[in-house]
Amino acid sequence: MLSNYKIPGFILVSLGGLFLSSGGTLFKLFETSDVWAIYFWRSFFFTPAVLFFLFFSSKNKIIDKFKSLGLIGIFCAALYATGSGAYMFAMKHTTVANVLFIISTQTFMLAIAGYFVLKEKINLSTFVAIILAGIGIYIMIGTRISNGTALGNAFAFITPLCFTTIVIIIRKFHQTDMVPAVALSGIFCMAAGAIMTGNLSINIHDIILAFLFGSLQYAPGFICLTLGSRTTESAKVGIFAFTEAIAGPIWAWIFISENPSLGVFVGGAIIFCALLLKTFKK
Repeated sequence: MLSNYKIPGFILVSLGGLFLSSGGTLFKLFETSDVWAIYFWRSFFFTPAVLFFLFFSSKNKIIDKFKSLGLIGIFCAALYATGSGAYMFAMKHTTVANVLFIISTQTFMLAIAGYFVLKEKINLSTFVAIILAGIGIYIMIGTRISNGTALGNAFAFITPLCFTTIVIIIRKFHQTDMVPAVALSGIFCMAAGAIMTGNLSINIHDIILAFLFGSLQYAPGFICLTLGSRTTESAKVGIFAFTEAIAGPIWAWIFISENPSLGVFVGGAIIFCALLLKTFKK
């Protein structure tokens, strides 16, 4: 397992954010407009990728790891599935800027939840980094927020709520490996997608995108976030996960020709300073 190679938790969280940063761009590239079909096919490729990781890291202990999840692991899997589905529906019903801005509130949610639920203290450098990150994300996209739709904004808020709860669960039950819960969430997603979609047929272009979306973007992203959250304080998880906000506009610029404003670079630089602050100062 990645954690067995002594990779620091904050690096795993940062890597997770980088993997997940291309999600909005990949979603916008799909030709089908059926979110449930995308939800199904992404999970179709996502689930085997996570199971392969579990086999590689655990081998003959996979069954035991699933059994050890218990009800809290099943609940965690349901949160993963709910958050990822809400993310895609938010992208469909409101702007990318709205979604990124709303998801960024998880930084503050994690700090507050960690303080009150886990009694994790917030030192001065962490507090400064949170403020810097908040200023950075506002400069990046806050001034470009559109009204969008109430439905889309509501979906977007579900994602940080789910992620915050997941991190608190992982921190509280750090002795339980929650990566199997990530795999289980893929099964939940496939079941929901198959039931809710009217037609699972998609073209080759979208099949390739679903493979990239599930196997090479979503799976490694949440594996890294899950493993990294076990050893990283809740408030710091939110800070290091901001790599998603930094890299997201870059992928959109490269692949779907969304020209970034000056604010993206200025805000990104401020967030990068926040990451550096917590990288070199505990």
